[in-house]
Amino acid sequence: MVEKKPLTRFGEFEFLKALAIIGLPLIHVMEQAIDYGFATPGLKSVGYGIIGLCIFGPSVFMICMGFGIGGGKLSAAAIRRNGIQFLLIGAILNLLRWLLPGIVQHLAIGSRLIEDVDACFMSDIYYFVGLFFLFYSVLKKWKVTSYQLLLISIITLTINNMLTPVMQKFVTNSTAAAIIGNIIYVDKYSSFPLLSWAIFPTVGIILGEILKKNTDEFREVFMKRMIGFSIVFFGAFVFFLWNYKIDVLKVLVSPNNDYITDLPNVMMLIAVAGFLLGITYYLCKAIGHTGFMAYMLKISTFIIPFYLLQWIITSWIFYGMMIAGAPKACFGVVPYIICVVGITAICIYVASHHGMKIMKMLTKITSFKNKPKKGGKHVEK
Repeated sequence: MVEKKPLTRFGEFEFLKALAIIGLPLIHVMEQAIDYGFATPGLKSVGYGIIGLCIFGPSVFMICMGFGIGGGKLSAAAIRRNGIQFLLIGAILNLLRWLLPGIVQHLAIGSRLIEDVDACFMSDIYYFVGLFFLFYSVLKKWKVTSYQLLLISIITLTINNMLTPVMQKFVTNSTAAAIIGNIIYVDKYSSFPLLSWAIFPTVGIILGEILKKNTDEFREVFMKRMIGFSIVFFGAFVFFLWNYKIDVLKVLVSPNNDYITDLPNVMMLIAVAGFLLGITYYLCKAIGHTGFMAYMLKISTFIIPFYLLQWIITSWIFYGMMIAGAPKACFGVVPYIICVVGITAICIYVASHHGMKIMKMLTKITSFKNKPKKGGKHVEK
């Protein structure tokens, strides 16, 4: 019997990236319901546990994203252009999910618009990815290696942790906090500060450099060892924290930041990510040639349309509830499930059937390629 080949060599990274994206409506609908005060006590009782999944999803996604450029042939200039594109995509998203519905709400019920303006500057995944690509392009131009980048990211993580109390004390203007929060943690809205999050795509870059230049036999051994190392490392860390009477959950979710602020937290999340990558590697060996895997690869290819659409729909739902004067604590478990299933289904359909069109449109809007002069061709280096 001939063994069927997988649809892609590194399916575990694509599969986890798609899985992290598909699960976002589960998180974001819950976050918005609680933040805007619409969640019922029953929904809140399970809500914080669901939001807690954020401690795993984004870190795994960022490692997979870094893997995509690790070991590749992209030049520093190409990485810089991609960074600018991601920043512009983030700005487009914030205009559509915060500013535009905020203007409608302001005109309808006279709400304060400044909060929606501030939200347009707040840290988000695509702002972070854009800033990281710009940061990485500079270091790549200076011939900084990936292992040196890892040391730099550990240093920036420590700097962020040291500066957090200073930022919280002196940065009191909401707009300034939103902007600075893209680099350094300021408040709970600083979701993905560059200084603290850079370590995750850096780990992905190193994995890309190691695995892409080696054989599948090497990868098999590497993944097996990574599973074992991740289990031992995580277990040792848990025992260390327990022995010193330190709350493991507090370290895992990071005490100062809803996302990431300190090295112990990051090390535990990297151990979890390593374990998930190893397990998914063996899963993809079993299903790597199936139609289900092909579908997950399609979602992974069009994660940008999926991400943008799920946020826009979620945001407009809750802005609509505020405009309509919906009472507080009116959003229970059943509406939550309906919204999550509906948003996920819509986004999967649109991403899988129209993802390429959306990507081309976004590329056209966010690209700044020099047009060729008349009578000659422009060759981009």
